Amino acid sequence: MNWEKKLNLLHCIASDLKIIHSHGLVHRDLHSGNILQDDLHNAYIADLGLSMSANMKLKFKPGEIYGDLPYVAPEVLNTNLYTEASDIYSFGIIMTEIFTGYPPYYNIPHNEILAIQICLGLRPKIKCKIPKLLQDLMNRCLDAKPQNRPTANELVNIIEKI
Repeated sequence: MNWEKKLNLLHCIASDLKIIHSHGLVHRDLHSGNILQDDLHNAYIADLGLSMSANMKLKFKPGEIYGDLPYVAPEVLNTNLYTEASDIYSFGIIMTEIFTGYPPYYNIPHNEILAIQICLGLRPKIKCKIPKLLQDLMNRCLDAKPQNRPTANELVNIIEKI
């Protein structure tokens, strides 16, 4: 898949995330399995079954973390609190998958050891060349500090300028 198509998919996903966040919701389960494509030009975020108001500071009990582990933000693993920024982290993981063509951590068991490693800074390896602007955007999305991540609105604006 060429960069133009990859960029278009990222734009579609970021645009849907912007809409979700603009309605005051957090998806909480954003991963590639919840991205639907009608062709190679359009993608849509699906499965809002676990979404909730971004204003709700609902803390889950240990072991009640929802989502596909490789896409769960480190602060969620530490605090069990989902935010818009944790959705942005998930978007960053989706970026790695679109860039490489491989699911994140495909060669590592998805268990508590992986969760600990993510909290300690492990991120998917990118072994292919990607444009610097996209690399920088992906790194911002995957930043360990949620406040350093872009908003969904910023994602859309940045991608539109690339």
